[in-house]
Amino acid sequence: MHWRAFLLLIGLFVLVTYASHAQNDCGLVDEVVYPVDETAFSMTQGYAVASPRHQGRFHTGVDFHSGDGQSLSQPVRAIANGRVTYSYHLGWGRDGGVIILEHNLPDGLIVYSMYGHVTPISGSELPPRRACVAAGEVIAAIGDARPAPHLHFEIRVNTPDTPGPGYTREAPDLIGYRDPLRFLANQQAALHPAFDWLLQPAERFVAPPLVLNDGSSLYLDGDTIRRVTADGRVLWRYRLDNPAVSVTAFQGQPLLTFRDGSMQTIDADGNFGDAWRIDATLAGPPLPADRWLLFPTTDNALIAVDETRRGIAWRLEDVPSLADGTIVGRGASWIAGLLTDSRELLAVAGSGALITRTQFQQKASLGSQQNGGLPEALLAYSWGGLWRIGIDGEWSLLLPEAPRGGDPGAIMAEAGRILLFDGEMLNAFDPAGALLWQTAIEDITGRASLHQADGILLLLTTGGDVAAINGAGRLCNQIALYGQPDDTPRTIWHDLGADGRLRLLVGGQLVALDWARFIQSC
Repeated sequence: MHWRAFLLLIGLFVLVTYASHAQNDCGLVDEVVYPVDETAFSMTQGYAVASPRHQGRFHTGVDFHSGDGQSLSQPVRAIANGRVTYSYHLGWGRDGGVIILEHNLPDGLIVYSMYGHVTPISGSELPPRRACVAAGEVIAAIGDARPAPHLHFEIRVNTPDTPGPGYTREAPDLIGYRDPLRFLANQQAALHPAFDWLLQPAERFVAPPLVLNDGSSLYLDGDTIRRVTADGRVLWRYRLDNPAVSVTAFQGQPLLTFRDGSMQTIDADGNFGDAWRIDATLAGPPLPADRWLLFPTTDNALIAVDETRRGIAWRLEDVPSLADGTIVGRGASWIAGLLTDSRELLAVAGSGALITRTQFQQKASLGSQQNGGLPEALLAYSWGGLWRIGIDGEWSLLLPEAPRGGDPGAIMAEAGRILLFDGEMLNAFDPAGALLWQTAIEDITGRASLHQADGILLLLTTGGDVAAINGAGRLCNQIALYGQPDDTPRTIWHDLGADGRLRLLVGGQLVALDWARFIQSC
């Protein structure tokens, strides 16, 4: 090799090595914090919301405000270790300064956080371009912006050196912006030792996934069906011409059910098989009832599709959209407990007969009471207490000393115990009503549900909270994922696979946790 070519190769190697080092010398992200004090600030305008003040343009970030007269001059912090790529005290002119930070995530991705309407602290300059900042470091203060002092905060995957417009006519996700609250919550969760992987759909999850024998899953993403491997990689996708409402198991193979009532089998490789149709237009995914499926319809009815998946066993009229549901019993004697979005409880017999219909003032949660190992009655946990509903439709107060339930409440009865979560405390009672133990579970948002996985109690919420509690009431672990508190429990799903992964559908995303690590302290 000629000596000049050799020197050129050496120079290129040094340059690449230096560039790689320079990219990371501000440190990888090992901690993620909020840019403002969470206890004092709240979100006043969300991400991708159309703004009437800006001719319907979409908001490219979120706005944080702490109340009239309280936001001005409050500190603004770097959300994570990073490098300053833009910093100018007049970046938005009359509306204040802008800082942009570059962050190197542990998985190799690079993202940018942007802080708008800021001003230097106590008259000093904003952090200079190329400076390194640490997670939680105060980098600016909130300035005097219109219409009132607030922080405009963004997450981007491009444009590291431009303030940007704050509002855009295009959907922000399509041009490099990301939901800041989703990013913060998920990055905090990703640093948890039990975190395995996370998958966000391109559009939205239509129904719970179907887990196959090899640990892979089939799921509906808008009008597309996808197969994701056990470790979170999308294996294949197929665009459906007909919108589907669910993918369920039927006679050992996956079955797609479409909105127009048609059904078709599909195998793990995406090959379609037999197809047929029932006479109904379906509004959403079903509630499994023994070997049947209960589907809501678009004309506010509930239909029971029998075990052949080709016949409608019965139809019940005037059933609004469902928020939650549970099945008590098996065979010919099961009862369906249904909670509607309008806070109404319907108890429906397996024959399709309406047993009882009751309006609650607040939301309630449902469970079943065991008697000699067999489900005996429907339980409803509400603001008014814990109620037992027999197959004859009779109501009786089950635990007079039970704490109030309501919006955040959850119930589960198992192994001779009744477990009630009242939004702050998990309470365990014996069948006679004696309190066995209480466990406080803090920082819970949204509506809760209680489950059992491998002998461990699992508390899930629509706000993205996941908590594991052992049989003695000890809180073993807790993680907060991104959630949507206004969702219903029917949007929450979990599955503990043979591969040791706890799969969760929460906040419109599929998450996997390492179960052994998550319950290690149990």
